Amino acid sequence: MPKPKRNKMEIYNDILCAISQELENGEAKPTRVQSLSNLAYDKLVRYLDELEGRNMIRQGPLGITEKGRDFLQDYDRISEFLLAMGVKYLDVSEREIQ
Repeated sequence: MPKPKRNKMEIYNDILCAISQELENGEAKPTRVQSLSNLAYDKLVRYLDELEGRNMIRQGPLGITEKGRDFLQDYDRISEFLLAMGVKYLDVSEREIQ
């Protein structure tokens, strides 16, 4: 069964999580973030520009702003809420959400 297509919020979350994970290990490099977020490099560059335009990250060096950290917390809170409410309302399996 093919993996469902990710929406923009999921991609933003994946990129921000990858940057955060890499910053814990030292420095966030775009090629490593690309690998962790499972994106083609040209798409990653486009999304990094979008995230920077939304003041969620800064580039050079790659880092997450307070707004980006807030997004990660809110995204986690919403995901947990949806799981707590029961996926039967969403017509998707729990495995697809995680």
